[in-house]
Amino acid sequence: MHSWLWLDGGYVPERSLPISDRGFRYGMSVFETLRIFEGTPGFLGPHLERLRATTLRCGFLPPAKALSALPEHLGSLNGTGVVRVYITAGDGAPAAPAEQCRVMVLFEPRTPFQPATYAVRSHPDPHLPPFGGLKTANYWANAEALRQARLQGADEALLFLPDGRLTGACMANAFVKTPAGWLTPSLQCGARDGVVRAWTLQHLSVKEAPVTKEMLLEASSIFLSSSWIGLVQVHSLDERPLSLHAEIEALNPL
Repeated sequence: MHSWLWLDGGYVPERSLPISDRGFRYGMSVFETLRIFEGTPGFLGPHLERLRATTLRCGFLPPAKALSALPEHLGSLNGTGVVRVYITAGDGAPAAPAEQCRVMVLFEPRTPFQPATYAVRSHPDPHLPPFGGLKTANYWANAEALRQARLQGADEALLFLPDGRLTGACMANAFVKTPAGWLTPSLQCGARDGVVRAWTLQHLSVKEAPVTKEMLLEASSIFLSSSWIGLVQVHSLDERPLSLHAEIEALNPL
């Protein structure tokens, strides 16, 4: 993995954050994930727009030049992999204004391979995503749910609010084919405000609506979306076979 921190007007190689940073101490940071394929960042403009909107919503004040310099820096990366741009709250007391934010870029080279379709399980524990729709560093619960799913032989897990409404998968958003058509959880249900999710809403007839566990019992198809995987269909949920759709395979933006 390669990483850079914005310092003195430029991105310099740096492997760590100060232990005093609130991103480390309290998980007070936001991020955006980009897929880079053969040196070209995907959906760069929309990702940067979301990053700026997220910092405004959280009251973070990152250096303006750091955000303006991101396109050039990301464009200089070679290879294929995943980039995460983190903006932390910087140093300070828990409730202090985030006026000295740090900006860090992590590049993880990856081979663009994943299963053609996923086996998915329903995670049994209630999930309470912080700041519904925002991508924050509070990802431990997601990582643990994913670990448990993979111990059971699945590729991903679906997460649910305490009242049984679907939020999405551990590392992706979810789209569900019901008798009423394609549905996806809204941001108010904890879905991530992802770029590929937004792209899919523009290119497929999908309604944002609550999806319950009971509705999943009648679902005929499911697919997941993220910046790394694009769109991946689910061939089984809790070992129940699901249908695959050629239209979803053809729709994939990656």
